[in-house]
Amino acid sequence: MTVGQLAGMIAAVALVVLVIALIWFLVQVVKALREAITNLAAVTQEATTLSHQADGILQNTNELLADLNHKAEKVDPAFVAMGEVGQSVSDLNTATRQFASHVAEQRAKRNKWTTKLGQAAAMGILARLKNRKKA
Repeated sequence: MTVGQLAGMIAAVALVVLVIALIWFLVQVVKALREAITNLAAVTQEATTLSHQADGILQNTNELLADLNHKAEKVDPAFVAMGEVGQSVSDLNTATRQFASHVAEQRAKRNKWTTKLGQAAAMGILARLKNRKKA
Protein backbone atom coordinates (compact mmCIF):
# COMPACT_ATOMS: atom_id res chain seq x y z
CA MET A 1 0.00 0.00 0.00
CA THR A 2 1.36 3.27 -1.01
CA VAL A 3 1.17 6.60 0.74
CA GLY A 4 -1.41 7.81 -1.80
CA GLN A 5 -3.56 4.76 -1.18
CA LEU A 6 -3.22 5.21 2.57
CA ALA A 7 -4.20 8.87 2.27
CA GLY A 8 -7.17 7.86 0.12
CA MET A 9 -8.20 5.29 2.73
CA ILE A 10 -7.95 7.87 5.52
CA ALA A 11 -9.98 10.33 3.44
CA ALA A 12 -12.60 7.64 2.69
CA VAL A 13 -12.89 6.73 6.39
CA ALA A 14 -13.14 10.42 7.34
CA LEU A 15 -15.84 10.88 4.70
CA VAL A 16 -17.78 7.90 6.09
CA VAL A 17 -17.49 9.26 9.64
CA LEU A 18 -18.60 12.67 8.40
CA VAL A 19 -21.59 11.18 6.56
CA ILE A 20 -22.56 9.14 9.66
CA ALA A 21 -22.33 12.26 11.87
CA LEU A 22 -24.38 14.22 9.34
CA ILE A 23 -27.03 11.48 9.24
CA TRP A 24 -27.17 11.37 13.07
CA PHE A 25 -27.53 15.20 13.16
CA LEU A 26 -30.30 15.16 10.55
CA VAL A 27 -32.17 12.42 12.46
CA GLN A 28 -32.00 14.55 15.61
CA VAL A 29 -33.24 17.61 13.68
CA VAL A 30 -36.17 15.60 12.27
CA LYS A 31 -37.08 14.38 15.79
CA ALA A 32 -36.97 17.97 17.13
CA LEU A 33 -39.11 19.21 14.23
CA ARG A 34 -41.69 16.45 14.80
CA GLU A 35 -41.83 17.35 18.48
CA ALA A 36 -42.20 21.06 17.65
CA ILE A 37 -45.02 20.27 15.20
CA THR A 38 -46.79 18.18 17.85
CA ASN A 39 -46.42 20.95 20.46
CA LEU A 40 -47.58 23.58 17.97
CA ALA A 41 -50.69 21.53 17.20
CA ALA A 42 -51.46 21.22 20.93
CA VAL A 43 -50.96 24.97 21.45
CA THR A 44 -53.19 25.71 18.45
CA GLN A 45 -55.92 23.45 19.89
CA GLU A 46 -55.68 25.13 23.30
CA ALA A 47 -55.75 28.58 21.69
CA THR A 48 -58.86 27.63 19.74
CA THR A 49 -60.54 26.39 22.93
CA LEU A 50 -59.57 29.56 24.81
CA SER A 51 -60.83 31.69 21.94
CA HIS A 52 -64.24 29.98 22.03
CA GLN A 53 -64.41 30.39 25.80
CA ALA A 54 -63.45 34.05 25.55
CA ASP A 55 -66.20 34.56 22.95
CA GLY A 56 -68.72 32.98 25.32
CA ILE A 57 -67.58 35.17 28.22
CA LEU A 58 -67.72 38.27 26.01
CA GLN A 59 -71.24 37.39 24.88
CA ASN A 60 -72.36 36.86 28.50
CA THR A 61 -70.76 40.16 29.49
CA ASN A 62 -72.56 41.98 26.70
CA GLU A 63 -75.89 40.42 27.74
CA LEU A 64 -75.31 41.40 31.38
CA LEU A 65 -74.37 44.94 30.38
CA ALA A 66 -77.49 45.26 28.22
CA ASP A 67 -79.62 43.97 31.11
CA LEU A 68 -77.94 46.37 33.52
CA ASN A 69 -78.53 49.31 31.17
CA HIS A 70 -82.19 48.31 30.81
CA LYS A 71 -82.63 48.11 34.58
CA ALA A 72 -80.81 51.41 35.07
CA GLU A 73 -83.29 53.05 32.67
CA LYS A 74 -86.14 51.72 34.81
CA VAL A 75 -84.56 52.93 38.07
CA ASP A 76 -83.53 56.35 36.71
CA PRO A 77 -86.97 57.98 37.30
CA ALA A 78 -86.82 56.90 40.94
CA PHE A 79 -83.51 58.71 41.38
CA VAL A 80 -84.92 61.77 39.65
CA ALA A 81 -87.92 61.67 42.01
CA MET A 82 -85.61 61.29 45.03
CA GLY A 83 -83.67 64.32 43.82
CA GLU A 84 -86.89 66.30 43.53
CA VAL A 85 -87.98 65.19 47.02
CA GLY A 86 -84.59 66.29 48.34
CA GLN A 87 -85.02 69.68 46.69
CA SER A 88 -88.53 69.98 48.14
CA VAL A 89 -87.24 69.15 51.61
CA SER A 90 -84.50 71.75 51.18
CA ASP A 91 -87.08 74.35 50.10
CA LEU A 92 -89.29 73.44 53.07
CA ASN A 93 -86.32 73.75 55.40
CA THR A 94 -85.53 77.21 54.00
CA ALA A 95 -89.16 78.30 54.35
CA THR A 96 -89.28 76.98 57.94
CA ARG A 97 -86.12 78.90 58.85
CA GLN A 98 -87.54 82.07 57.33
CA PHE A 99 -90.81 81.57 59.23
CA ALA A 100 -88.92 80.95 62.48
CA SER A 101 -86.90 84.13 61.92
CA HIS A 102 -90.09 86.07 61.23
CA VAL A 103 -91.75 84.69 64.40
CA ALA A 104 -88.64 85.58 66.43
CA GLU A 105 -88.68 89.12 65.04
CA GLN A 106 -92.39 89.50 65.82
CA ARG A 107 -91.85 88.18 69.35
CA ALA A 108 -89.00 90.62 69.88
CA LYS A 109 -91.18 93.50 68.67
CA ARG A 110 -94.07 92.33 70.84
CA ASN A 111 -91.76 92.00 73.85
CA LYS A 112 -90.50 95.55 73.34
CA TRP A 113 -94.06 96.85 72.95
CA THR A 114 -95.23 94.87 75.99
CA THR A 115 -92.31 96.11 78.04
CA LYS A 116 -92.98 99.71 77.08
CA LEU A 117 -96.71 99.27 77.75
CA GLY A 118 -95.94 97.73 81.15
CA GLN A 119 -93.54 100.51 81.97
CA ALA A 120 -96.08 103.12 80.95
CA ALA A 121 -98.78 101.42 83.02
CA ALA A 122 -96.45 101.15 85.99
CA MET A 123 -95.48 104.80 85.68
CA GLY A 124 -99.16 105.75 85.45
CA ILE A 125 -99.97 103.74 88.54
CA LEU A 126 -97.04 105.24 90.43
CA ALA A 127 -98.06 108.71 89.34
CA ARG A 128 -101.62 108.08 90.57
CA LEU A 129 -100.34 106.74 93.85
CA LYS A 130 -98.16 109.81 94.35
CA ASN A 131 -101.11 112.06 93.48
CA ARG A 132 -103.31 110.27 95.99
CA LYS A 133 -100.72 110.51 98.70
CA LYS A 134 -100.39 114.26 98.15
CA ALA A 135 -104.06 114.79 98.10
